[in-house]
Amino acid sequence: MRGKGVRGGHDEALLAELEGIRDIYRLDVKQFIGFIRERKLLIVDGLRKYAQWLDGVHDGKRYSAATINRKLAAAKSRVRYAFKNSAFAADLRRKYQLAEILKSVKLKKLDELAVPTDKVLDVEEARKLAAQARDRTIGLMVTFLVRTGTRVSEMLGLRLTDLGPAQDGLVPIRVTGKGGKPRTIHVKAEFVERLKRHFEGSTWLFEHEGRRYNRVSVTNRIKLEALRTLGREVSAQQLRHTWAALQIKRGKSVRAVAVLLGHSNPGVTAQMYSEGELQPHEDFLDLEKTNEGKIG
Repeated sequence: MRGKGVRGGHDEALLAELEGIRDIYRLDVKQFIGFIRERKLLIVDGLRKYAQWLDGVHDGKRYSAATINRKLAAAKSRVRYAFKNSAFAADLRRKYQLAEILKSVKLKKLDELAVPTDKVLDVEEARKLAAQARDRTIGLMVTFLVRTGTRVSEMLGLRLTDLGPAQDGLVPIRVTGKGGKPRTIHVKAEFVERLKRHFEGSTWLFEHEGRRYNRVSVTNRIKLEALRTLGREVSAQQLRHTWAALQIKRGKSVRAVAVLLGHSNPGVTAQMYSEGELQPHEDFLDLEKTNEGKIG
């Protein structure tokens, strides 16, 4: 199937539009669009070549399977958008052809919880980082991340309107994940009240002078606090891994953990499915009642 190319002014305008969409994929999309432009490829046809290129060696290194999957998900999202806004959008034959092309670009298989043990904290480290952070704002954010497993971008994107009414001591919170897919997490009501008192937000749950916090700034502040408190840098993503590892160590099904992590991509969770689900009182990790030691 012929996709839109990059030779005409209209096609270049489309590429610029695709690149300018501001979502969680935007940085990976820039790489995909750059790949298309440099090789003067058609957007749809270039997807297969891009997948092959990602699986190669770059500056002496290879991308991890998770990174490849993320970059492919970004590219696929833009290919779908380009087709939807093309002259062929109503052509069922071309639509089926597109579906076949997208299906043929397969994601990498991931090992079950393929996270090195040095990438997660044990319970005592998590408690120490949350409790001893000199920056109280970061201490509360660390607590939220390690207790809920949310991405830092998801946490910072929470609006007060995403909070539901408390029930049985828990507040349901609507989280918007990758690709705009929503899911619900549950957080202890008393902790939510602590967050509201500290941040005093009017729009965002985590708010600073009427604005949401910058993701990069928060990530760097977490690393600095961890370096001071634990003697090593810890990223926001590692706190997410910690939540998942502790939940699985507690005997929770990997499928249920994957759902709460917001893993909607089959390539991410294909080898992690099993029966069961986490109840609301279980998805909020209570560190004070968790006695596990080192993960691994």
